[in-house]
Amino acid sequence: MQADNFVAHRGWRQRYPENTLLALREAVLAGAVNIELDVQLSADGEAFIFHDPTLTRLCDREGLIWDYPADALAKLSAHEPCRLGDQFEGTPLSPLRELASLLQDHPGVDAYVELKGESLMQFGCGPMLDATFSALAGIEERCVLISFELEALLEAKTRGWQRCGAVFDYWPDWQLASLAELAPEVVFIDRHCIPVEANLRQLPFPLVVYEVGSLLEAKDWLARGAAGIETFLIGELLEEAKLV
Repeated sequence: MQADNFVAHRGWRQRYPENTLLALREAVLAGAVNIELDVQLSADGEAFIFHDPTLTRLCDREGLIWDYPADALAKLSAHEPCRLGDQFEGTPLSPLRELASLLQDHPGVDAYVELKGESLMQFGCGPMLDATFSALAGIEERCVLISFELEALLEAKTRGWQRCGAVFDYWPDWQLASLAELAPEVVFIDRHCIPVEANLRQLPFPLVVYEVGSLLEAKDWLARGAAGIETFLIGELLEEAKLV
């Protein structure tokens, strides 16, 4: 077991507001070499690191993220008040382009960048990819685009993006034509939908299991043949595993 077997889900979410540059940076400082984040678009088409289509949970504001232009979103606080109270009030929403400075400061870290289906539906695949490609310019080789929407990943691949990974919340048909065409370097899958009898070592693509909440469970999945696990408790698990 190595640090490379762990993915920080939305950064170090257990302690910090998810999908903020703060949570991502603290995950890296805690020893993460793989971070995962989500992408939604603003009204004017700028890519932001954000999970929900609505602003309620993270910002305690009404409306959808694409109801606001980028300059208005930059003034909001993404401190997750319902979960974390006011301790991180003032933590800004992070434009995706800010990921570049984090990765440049930490050369050993890669990012899994999830294209959210809500923005793909709202804006279309082309604008979503345009915004994402622009934001990740210069760090493309350090970023794996992932999504539940395989068609968006296939379009990204057609446009020259080299690193892609699929995400499933069900046990897929591993012979699916679109999956074979994509040939993902990794597949993220919900732990709850993996059959007990499944031989993970015989799957055609490496598997990352989400959402894992203990080191014991992480060890079990890795022993079954998973390539990695994704967790909200990145710092805690790396420390418990004595990997930092």
